[in-house]
Amino acid sequence: MFKINKAVFFLILILSLATCLRLWKLDSIPPSLYSDEANLGYNAYSILKTFRDEHGIFLPVSLRSFGDWKPPLPAYLMIPPIYLFGLNEFSVRLPSAILGVGSVFLIYRLVNLIFLSASFRGKAALLSAFFLALSPWHLLQSRASMLVMVALYFLQLGVYFFLKGKTDRRNFYWGSLFLTVTFYAYYGMRLISPLLFLILIIYNYREFFRKKIWLKSFLIVLLMITPLILGFIKNPDVVFGRAKTVSVFYDRGTDLRLWELTTQDGISADPLITRFFHNRPYQFGKKILSNFFTHFHGKFLFLEGDKSQPFETPGMGILYLFDGIFIPAGLFISLKLRSSFGKFFVIWLIISIFPAALTFMVPSSNRTFNAVIPLSVYFSLGFYYFSRKIHSRILAALFLTVVYFSAFTYFMKIYFISIPENYSHIWNYGWKQATGFVQKQAADYDNIIVSDVGMPYIYFLFYNKYDPARFQKEAVRSYAADQFGFEHVLGFNKYLFINEMDWRETKNSLMDNTLYLVHKDRMGEEVGSAEVIKYQSGLPAVNIFRN
Repeated sequence: MFKINKAVFFLILILSLATCLRLWKLDSIPPSLYSDEANLGYNAYSILKTFRDEHGIFLPVSLRSFGDWKPPLPAYLMIPPIYLFGLNEFSVRLPSAILGVGSVFLIYRLVNLIFLSASFRGKAALLSAFFLALSPWHLLQSRASMLVMVALYFLQLGVYFFLKGKTDRRNFYWGSLFLTVTFYAYYGMRLISPLLFLILIIYNYREFFRKKIWLKSFLIVLLMITPLILGFIKNPDVVFGRAKTVSVFYDRGTDLRLWELTTQDGISADPLITRFFHNRPYQFGKKILSNFFTHFHGKFLFLEGDKSQPFETPGMGILYLFDGIFIPAGLFISLKLRSSFGKFFVIWLIISIFPAALTFMVPSSNRTFNAVIPLSVYFSLGFYYFSRKIHSRILAALFLTVVYFSAFTYFMKIYFISIPENYSHIWNYGWKQATGFVQKQAADYDNIIVSDVGMPYIYFLFYNKYDPARFQKEAVRSYAADQFGFEHVLGFNKYLFINEMDWRETKNSLMDNTLYLVHKDRMGEEVGSAEVIKYQSGLPAVNIFRN
């Protein structure tokens, strides 16, 4: 009779749970494709049809997108599901969901490998997989195509193979390959992966530098990044993207602040002391350090989370409140282990915060997403430790289960009910419905003018499955970045997109035989229109006027 290993049985159950949570209603929750998701999807569709992105670039190593230069791997991964299921929400989100499940499996393998000599490693590995499967932070990113889930999966894969190099040095090649693949998934990985790569080399120094293993590994890395190097020569934005506009070093108010501080010291202050404290490196360093520790604030982790659209989960943080009890205990246990690998997750956690600390947009759950792995491991170790210390383990298990699932149920209510009903605006809800309305009316009008809020052009391309070859020829772009570093499409075909439209002024000079779509943010205090596209809460999203 066939017998299944107990650990394998529980792992299958956990992966089944993770799969259900990530695939159930994937096409409708979140309630709308965010503009970045629609952009990646349409560019995947464009590459599938023409081998070029929306800008006409042949097999791009970076997607210019809205001027933010997205890494292309997530879009390339969408091509198979788009080919099989068509251009829709499910196809766009499916790669992230699948890799989210893969991430749950990989944390199980990583914990088993890193805590190899620990007696608790099997249980800790299962608990880590289980809690990651239920993590609100991980679920949010798994169910939306936001780059970072793809990046995290390949980072885990690279770390896993690199650590396996101790027993079979050929695994260093795979580890080097997958760590470099992350460069094509998310810009933050171009800082995180090299740092982790260096740490892993230090951990595996003896094995890595034997029999020219290091040389072959570096050749793999060089071969993988060659397309980026060639792209960088043509355009530096291919490598750095929008980094300069979100970087703390881009803050033009720094010099003014230095002048103010120097003035406050007065002319009697010692010039050496003034220059020591009031200089650009000091101010930038102070800001980066402050940004770094912002991500460990309880308000961000447990109460409010990320307030940036669309990463907000109203009413809770990126972790369960319950997690705050066990994570410190798990960190303590990890540091007490004699194995040097026990401290590896500490380094992983610190490095994961670096990309966000270098920007002014903090705290950020998106740029720090890689931290979900060490935090899940620490929670699992702490949970295991407390369950072992309590005298009545059955009562302890029952209590912990009730409390944890109460928190999980609360998150499920927010994510699957509250967000669609009351917060659909943070996902740019309304543009899909507007494209459906216009599709039926477009033939009756000479012009269709749309207020440019949330990059609506990409929704008209996506939901109309607009011919990519045609769009590449028709698109009218200014290529002038706005204050946030984004570039806008001015029009194509009969569509015109007006940035900073003010309906109070526009309504006084309407064009004949024209359909106007005005986002609620451009309406001012005006009310009333021919038709209204509403959010699921019933509030107006897009107002439609006919002339």
